[in-house]
Amino acid sequence: MLDYLARHAPPVCDPFCGGGSIPLEAQRLGLRAHGSDLNPVAVLVSKATCEIPPKFAGQEPVHPDVDGAGGWAGASGLAEDVRRYGKWMRDEAESRIGKLYPKVRVTDAMASERDDLRPYAGKDLTVIAWLWARTVASPDPMMRGAHVPLVSSFVLSSKKDKQAIVVPIIDHGSGTYRFSVKTSGISPDEYARSRKGTKAGRGSNFTCLVSGAPISGDHIKAEGMAGRMGARLMAVVAAGKRTRLYLDPTQEMEELALSAEPEWEPAGAVPKRLTGGTCYAYGLTTWGGLFTDRQLVALTTFSDLVGDARKKVLADALVAGMDREAPRLSDGGTGAHAYADAVATYLGLGVSRMSDICNSSCRWESSKTQVRNLFGRQAIPMVWDYAEPNVFANAAGDFGISLGNLAKVVERHVSSVPSAVIQQDAAGETPLLNRAVVATDPPYYDNIGYADLSDFFYVWQRRTLRDIWPGLYRRILVPKDEELVATPYRHGGKDAAEQFFVEGMGQALRNMHAAGTDDAPVTIYYAFKQAEVAKEGLTSAGWATFLQGIVDDRLRHRRYVARQDRALESPYRSWSQRPCLFRRAGLPEATEQRTGDHATRIRGKPTRHEHLESHVVVSVQLTGFGGQIPAD
Repeated sequence: MLDYLARHAPPVCDPFCGGGSIPLEAQRLGLRAHGSDLNPVAVLVSKATCEIPPKFAGQEPVHPDVDGAGGWAGASGLAEDVRRYGKWMRDEAESRIGKLYPKVRVTDAMASERDDLRPYAGKDLTVIAWLWARTVASPDPMMRGAHVPLVSSFVLSSKKDKQAIVVPIIDHGSGTYRFSVKTSGISPDEYARSRKGTKAGRGSNFTCLVSGAPISGDHIKAEGMAGRMGARLMAVVAAGKRTRLYLDPTQEMEELALSAEPEWEPAGAVPKRLTGGTCYAYGLTTWGGLFTDRQLVALTTFSDLVGDARKKVLADALVAGMDREAPRLSDGGTGAHAYADAVATYLGLGVSRMSDICNSSCRWESSKTQVRNLFGRQAIPMVWDYAEPNVFANAAGDFGISLGNLAKVVERHVSSVPSAVIQQDAAGETPLLNRAVVATDPPYYDNIGYADLSDFFYVWQRRTLRDIWPGLYRRILVPKDEELVATPYRHGGKDAAEQFFVEGMGQALRNMHAAGTDDAPVTIYYAFKQAEVAKEGLTSAGWATFLQGIVDDRLRHRRYVARQDRALESPYRSWSQRPCLFRRAGLPEATEQRTGDHATRIRGKPTRHEHLESHVVVSVQLTGFGGQIPAD
């Protein structure tokens, strides 16, 4: 059955493919899958998810240490090579920069003061993470410009029976302070105070740790933009026997971290405005500024090693008998060079993935006692006290951990049905795949600016993989002006942004109609925020504008709003210029627009979505209009 579908069923086309979930699901069902996206980061992720694994289905690993006997179903052979050459990268990186990530010794003096450290006296422990607090000069004149910490919480572990906190020890005579870790005898009041850190209410307002003077958000922003924000080591997290150990910081640890000298850092500006928040106003204005010097050294080392690993894969692939003359992967090849490109692509994505948890905007999560990655949500917020993971600790932040999770995805891809993913503007002039079943999850009006956020990963991917995917990384940063999102600051205001969205979505829908088949509807997944939903209706500007794009892209400056208690006659007119009626009952369960003897049916069903709280699935039969959706 799957073989029949692959040969005879129409292909599935997703012109806003993002990470490739729809093409991947189509492949799982035995259908040929085609995806496109304007964003090069999304395109590469989709290629790695859907396009590359089927090219090497059944391919045995080429690494010389792998026993080639036995079957390698699906892309499991490719996944095994990703692991093997990734391990070589990690080992090589540790030999080059391991001195920046030393173990920590528990001395007798340390153990004598804490019961939890006594079993480890005289032993060297692997550091899991270093916990830092950002600092600024105190505005109190009596402090004479001394830097004080900005700490959101002093709690290291909030686990029951395993509580740990940082205790600041202040010398008021000299105006100095140091940090000490406390793991026992913590009273409820002390724990409650520790949770508050040095914050003074909500937002970016703090209190001077030494003098108690208020530190305003404006003062912090001014210090940050002037390049005067610093950092102070607050605690060290080490690995015990199935537990975390928390140690006092030392000057030697801090000096070692500051001794790192990166030779390269990513260029480009952090977005000044983002829907979910940005750190730009506090002086973290460039992508390179989001990383510590030690993190830059680590990431650039791993990035450089991807090219070295590719050379090793190529040499081993040739020994294994793969075609030397076949084209590169970006040109559709499946020989030795293409296979080396494929393995290197996943290794490069491993570095990109690692950057998400190896930056100075990662938090220490006290409830789980681990480092949390930056992109827990679609924003780059300011993080006051951050966690710097050890990239060789076999824990969160370790290259091997990140790559191992990625390899599992490749290994589980068992489909041999081909897929193609390209970079393409869905609202552009280039036609989409012809006679396809179109299913897509389009941009969400103004909810998320993916292009702005994608630059974080793009700068590392471009450095690492530009030679393998030259077409994807020809630009310095991700294309933004063409991104189909109603971003007011990019288009000169809210009205202009809405007009851009409606015009672009209207053109995208015409392109989908031209590509589709009359035998199947165009299926659109549209997400919106739960806060935009009224008690029994929908007041989402994005949803209304999106419907406007479907129903009538001529009247671009008017807005449909669904009322809570009754159906409304829409102010819009259909493509045939006849009145139309939208019926609502909460989320759109059945909306029908009739035009003469023809009908456009729009069906919606609420569902879950990984980014937003509500999600509507819409099937639109774009037929019955003489085969045309009218242009302007």
